Amino acid sequence: MKRYTAKITVLLAVLVLAACGTTGPSPARSAGGGNEPGWMNNLETDYPEAKYLAAVGSGSSRRGAEDDATGALARLFTVNVKVDAVAQQRYAEIVKGDSSYSESEKTISQSVGTQASEQFVNLRFSDPYTDARGTTFIVAYIEREPTAAIYRSLIQKDLAKLDDFMDRAGGMRGAIQRYAFYDAANTMGLNAERMIGQLRIIHANTARMMENQLDLKKVTSARDAEADKMTYMVAITGDNDKRIAAMIRKSLDEMSLSYQERGLLMVKGSWSVTPVTVNPQFKSVQWVADLALYDETGAAIATFAKQSRENAVNESQAATLAYREVEKNIARDFLKSIRDYLTRIVTGG
Repeated sequence: MKRYTAKITVLLAVLVLAACGTTGPSPARSAGGGNEPGWMNNLETDYPEAKYLAAVGSGSSRRGAEDDATGALARLFTVNVKVDAVAQQRYAEIVKGDSSYSESEKTISQSVGTQASEQFVNLRFSDPYTDARGTTFIVAYIEREPTAAIYRSLIQKDLAKLDDFMDRAGGMRGAIQRYAFYDAANTMGLNAERMIGQLRIIHANTARMMENQLDLKKVTSARDAEADKMTYMVAITGDNDKRIAAMIRKSLDEMSLSYQERGLLMVKGSWSVTPVTVNPQFKSVQWVADLALYDETGAAIATFAKQSRENAVNESQAATLAYREVEKNIARDFLKSIRDYLTRIVTGG
């Protein structure tokens, strides 16, 4: 299965669930009035590795020191994680209206892994220390066990949701309905897998326990087996060279759907690209795309309609721009329309 993926080095991003206080194990002191805190020379003194994930930062101000410490903490995570941005977005939409998830858990699900600058779960800071030169130092730290408990709770809910979707998929009569539930189960599994990867760094023992409860390969295989049955055909008027059909097939490959000349589903619509006069200095074309995906009953379940104008030095280049733009729009907006429909099936929206 093809996916859009992105690599990030910050594996443990998102909302600060507890206040970012200044309650480190030992208070720091400012120069001119006391000694350096123990962690300045040996971080293990106040933040033993068995209990804390910690890093020291420095800066010309407390804010600068906090930012530096947070960045240093992020660099402790040296394993890259593949993030399926589309799956993450769909996961957020699935849990958004689910009352079994707390508001903080929903916030985590909507933001984790999508930005490199987000703060850590349960992140806290020590009291700052300023030396004789005016440089401020601070420790950014995460207490392992309480943070692992937050992760474990969310992962367990994801796994429970996964099992529920798998059970419901088997009871669906329509091909699209079955696929929607299997795909949703796979989405929950992807999120659980990603968070387990982060948990390995926070608390390895808890991560191993959660790993034993997830069989993502089984879930993905069930989704792909259903996708094989979700065949579709394409019929686009005006698409004489089949370039639009090729774009549609490329996009639907991302959902593991199978093209057949006489498929169960149908993508039907129209396409036109026409020369127009706008500015004598340029050559322009107007393009219009109107597409819809129909289910096995003939009902339109996802639509895409857009028109735009492209300008270039000659008509051939303008047409090339038109095809480039419609391809981007199909990959983004048409697929989003299909995924929104699938999400509504599983959420009842």
